[in-house]
Amino acid sequence: MYLYYLREAWRSFRHHPGLAWSVMLSLAAALLLCGLFLLLTHNARAALHLIGDRREIVVYLRDQVTAEQRAAVSARLADLYGAVEYVSPQAAWEEFSQQLGDPQLLQAVDQNPLPASLRVRLRPELLNYPATEQAARQIEEFSEVEDVRFGGEWVRRLDELQATLLRGSLVAGVVVALAIVLILYNIIRLTVASRRREVEIMLRLGASDRFIATPFVIEAMAETLAAALAALGLLLALQQLARHQVVHVTFLPLGWVAAFVGGAVLLAWAAAALALARTLRTAGP
Repeated sequence: MYLYYLREAWRSFRHHPGLAWSVMLSLAAALLLCGLFLLLTHNARAALHLIGDRREIVVYLRDQVTAEQRAAVSARLADLYGAVEYVSPQAAWEEFSQQLGDPQLLQAVDQNPLPASLRVRLRPELLNYPATEQAARQIEEFSEVEDVRFGGEWVRRLDELQATLLRGSLVAGVVVALAIVLILYNIIRLTVASRRREVEIMLRLGASDRFIATPFVIEAMAETLAAALAALGLLLALQQLARHQVVHVTFLPLGWVAAFVGGAVLLAWAAAALALARTLRTAGP
């Protein structure tokens, strides 16, 4: 039985090669656009994750804080918020000098004005603006703390950018999904219409809708699978070109690739089933 379905799907493909290639090219173009957006989203998320991992809260201690008090504060911060690094005034001055780039600008400064500080590398669950702000407000209540800085506006904009990427991915996915459904829906109706006499004969002989529809569904899924693989091949070529000529860009993770192909084939099945359910009803005796 399954061999019959495959043979009928292949026969339909051979008898209508122009239509089949048009479907695959249209689907490949739509899937390539979706793949490009996914590639952009993946690399942007990777970059944002790297930046997000560097989010930190800088805690400035009071001048009269002793080494024992500083150690106690560090241990408490590590328990509550994340890894803690002590930065002495001298280390802060050297880092500032390197960032400034011109030592002559610092010659007029007689003494180091920078205080000691603790840099708190936040845990992953705290890498969002509300949690970071709450942590900063809590740390400000420590008696040993003079001031707390965490770049609130920068953190807020980073979160907004991540949310925008997520919304863009969802919109692109919905648009491509609708395109796949519309393309396959109309193409399958045309394919069934071109074989209308054959379908009517099978219906009169008592063939079930499932028996008639299965080869069409298999053909649609196979064409979508070929289009998805072709789109991934083109996407990989574009990624390699960008990697060598513009900037280092990583390809989609294996899980994303599997979801991309599986989602496209699943949409093909849904679109084919929807189109055939309506078309076979109108083709019935």
